[in-house]
Parts: sequence; structure tokens; C-alpha cells
Amino acid sequence: MSAEIDLKVSLENQVGIVEINRPPNNHFDYKLISYIADSFDNFDKDIDCRCIVLCSEGKHFCAGANFGKDRDMQDKADPYSELYTQAVRLFKNKKPVIAAVQGGAIGGGLGLSLVADFRIGCPESRFSANFSRLGFHQGFGTTVTLPRVVGPQNAAMMMLTGRRLKGQESFDIGLIDYLVPLNEVRSKAIELAEEISEAGPLAVQSIRATIRAGLAEQVEEIVAWELSEQVRLQSTKDFKEGIKASLERRKPKFEGS
Repeated sequence: MSAEIDLKVSLENQVGIVEINRPPNNHFDYKLISYIADSFDNFDKDIDCRCIVLCSEGKHFCAGANFGKDRDMQDKADPYSELYTQAVRLFKNKKPVIAAVQGGAIGGGLGLSLVADFRIGCPESRFSANFSRLGFHQGFGTTVTLPRVVGPQNAAMMMLTGRRLKGQESFDIGLIDYLVPLNEVRSKAIELAEEISEAGPLAVQSIRATIRAGLAEQVEEIVAWELSEQVRLQSTKDFKEGIKASLERRKPKFEGS
């Protein structure tokens, strides 16, 4: 797949639109994350862009990595090393990002939504830090970014249970900033982006940099730890059972080995 096929990028009214185009689930891999990072970099250099909306085509925002079909990812000793290098780039952009989250933001997809400064959702939105239900460690920097948004207790509840939160529940804990009808998710994200774009661009970037001071460095550091734990757990029977159970749509039977 090429960047033009996997990602649609446009600019209108000083708002950059970065649309993932791998429907219906919009699974990511190294290439897609690098394409998104490239688009963020390009918009950072474009003085006509003041804010970015990250959205997707299809039923779900992003269902994370496709463990079932990506054999290369399963077979590599450290399948996420290159991907996470690109993921860290997403936290180094200068301009505000708003994620329009329809449907699921699952696993790494949750991590991708947490790159954004704000998330717009709907009752049909679903957020899940489901790694523990796969017998795996959290990734994409979520052990830093999720507690930062919803607080340590809510983050621990999500990560240790792996439960899936609906839109209203996500709004109640602050994971969603605006809860709107499904057909208004993207338009509300653009509306907020346009409102931010009316403020002084240098001031917005300066304030944002202060608010997020050290975040990219924290993510880069924690990603290295997350990756080492993922590599360790990838060789366990529990991980294999977790993936198998997920593909078979049943509850996993973990043995702790």
C-alpha cells in the first residue's frame, strides 16, 4: 500500500485533515504510522495549517495492529521496534491534534487516539486497553499517556481489566472531550480545530509546548520499556492463547506460563 491509498491528507480553513483509509477496522502497521508522522511533520512546516484533525474512514477509528493476519509481526523477535520509533514522532509535532473517534479505538488504536490533544466521540465509540486480555504488555506509550488523560486509577482499571468502555463511560472519565451523535463526530472535531485556529498560532504552539513539556521524552523512554516487556511476553503460552482466543472470539484460558 502507498501513502496516498492508506492516508488522505487535505487542508481547509487552516485545518489539516489526516484521514486513515484502511476501512473498516483501520489496522495500523509501521508504514501507516510513518505516513501519519510524515503528514504531521509536513503540516508543522505549513504556515497555512494551524490545527490538525486525525480521523478515519469506516466503522472504527483504529483497531490497532492486526495480530491475526500480520505474520511478520508475530514472527519477529521485536515486531514493534520500528513501529514505535515512528509512534514517538507523533508526539513531537508542534500543532494541536484533535482525534475524531467513531467506533473502536482498541489497543494500539487507543494509543493513537492519545496522541491527540482532544478526542471527539459518540455513544458508539469504544475505547479499550485490551493488551492484558491478549496476554501482552501495553504499548504505544499508553502507560504514560492514558494516566495523563484519565488519571492513574481509571487508567489502571482499563489496563488491568482490559475492559471496553462505551462512549458515555469514556466521556465520564475524561477520555472523550465532546460526546456528540455519530454523524457529527468529524464535524465537531473540525469545528473545534477551526476555533483553535482563530487564536494566535505562535501563542497556541507555545502554550501547547508548555502543557506537553517532556511528554515526547517520557513516551520515548516508556516505549523502550514497553517493548522489552512485549518481547518477553511474546514467547509465552499465554500470549499465544490470547491471540488464538481473540481470533476465535472466545474468552482466553490463561495458565500463567
